[in-house]
Amino acid sequence: MSSADPPALHRSYLYAPGSRPDVMRKALRAGADAVILDLEDAVAPDAKDTARAEVAALLDEIATAAHGGDAGGPSAVHVRINRDGGGYHAGDLDAVVRPGLDALRLPKVEAADAVAEVAVRIDTLERERGLPAGHVWLYPTIESARGMAVLDEVAALDRVARFAFGTSDLLADLGIADETRWSTLYLRSALVLRSRLAGIGPPVDSVHTDLDDVDGLREAARHAASLGFHGKSVIHPRQLAAVHDVFTPSDAAIARARRIVAALDDATAAGRGAVTLDGEFVDAAVVARASALLALASDPDPSAP
Repeated sequence: MSSADPPALHRSYLYAPGSRPDVMRKALRAGADAVILDLEDAVAPDAKDTARAEVAALLDEIATAAHGGDAGGPSAVHVRINRDGGGYHAGDLDAVVRPGLDALRLPKVEAADAVAEVAVRIDTLERERGLPAGHVWLYPTIESARGMAVLDEVAALDRVARFAFGTSDLLADLGIADETRWSTLYLRSALVLRSRLAGIGPPVDSVHTDLDDVDGLREAARHAASLGFHGKSVIHPRQLAAVHDVFTPSDAAIARARRIVAALDDATAAGRGAVTLDGEFVDAAVVARASALLALASDPDPSAP
């Protein structure tokens, strides 16, 4: 049973291949909010064992640096592990659930039982390796129609923090040749709705594979944000600036949100349930949206002027 507070809502999740120690170390210094050390698609089949050892060694380095007061790097370190039949690779779990790890990305989730088995194994490994109970979170990735069909079951499981969205594989599974706003609208909206109903964090958007298409990346991130996603997976450090720009509330937006919260506080103190601010009607629903924005901005004092 997870006893830890839910993880922060990160803007960016930068992938780095587990078979490339040099690239993984560069990723840790690239400025991403979270880094995903990848044991799955980015690693050739004959390099899996080597990658597993390299990732474990790097996690030990990260834990040692943090223990010595020199944490630096991203806010969180995740590892994407491999599927193994209908479940997930036991060797991956045994290698990477250790100090230095914050979460696991589970690819191609299609059954709640497989995710639950991972959570049970993590319980044991946390106890054996001195990790706080509930420290390691799970980010199930939805990449198929079967995955969409089990959203509620998976979201209800212990340790599940947020869904990640795998657009390319999901569209291929559905037989959709081209990705458009319309082709993914229902799928993305369903992820947002089911996440909210389950009380977990908003889903993480999928990667934008064209590294030279900064405008397309920015537009894709804006579209995802408009539907209720927060954060995006990326495959290169040069994509971080655009993603951070989209998912970081502007100073003006933060200032206005603070004013909205303060205005309704004043109205409530005066015995009124609503107020007009700059010509806009402000009631509890408007304040809830403003408060949500401040939470995304990690605003320490939503009532500050």
